Parts: sequence; structure tokens; C-alpha cells
Amino acid sequence: MTDISRNLAHYLSLIAVLIFALWGLLAFSYDKNFQTAISISATLGFFVWGIVHHYIHEDLYFKVVLEYMATSLLGIVVLLSAIWSA
Repeated sequence: MTDISRNLAHYLSLIAVLIFALWGLLAFSYDKNFQTAISISATLGFFVWGIVHHYIHEDLYFKVVLEYMATSLLGIVVLLSAIWSA
């Protein structure tokens, strides 16, 4: 694992995307369709961030892509289940 301080900009951008997504989910709690769009955007952002991050560090392999895809799919299933079951 690489030093976090060396990749601080990468991690801060990911945290910013996730914080804005959380803010959007809370601010638009009355609109399930918009929350769905926010959730999809956040998970796509996470997926793309992971791919770009590993590409920059030259350790992007198919297994890593599958891992980010699986994590993103799990995240979207959990988020959409929470949104539409409430």
C-alpha cells in the first residue's frame, strides 16, 4: 500500500464526491427519483475514481476492475433498496 500523504489529492477527491452525494441524498430526501440519480452518479464516480487511481499508479488489472465493479454494484443495490423501501 502506498503512502496516503503521497496520494492525498486522490483520496480527497473521492471523499468530496461521497460527501456531496451524501449531502444530495439528505437535501433531496423528498424526491426518490433524484436520490436515485445521485446514488447512480456517486457509484459511477467511485468506480471511475478507482479505475483512474489504479491506472495512474500502473497497477490496473482486470481483477481490480471487477473488484470496483462488484463494490459499486453492491453499493447501488444497498442505496436503492434504502431509497425505495422507505
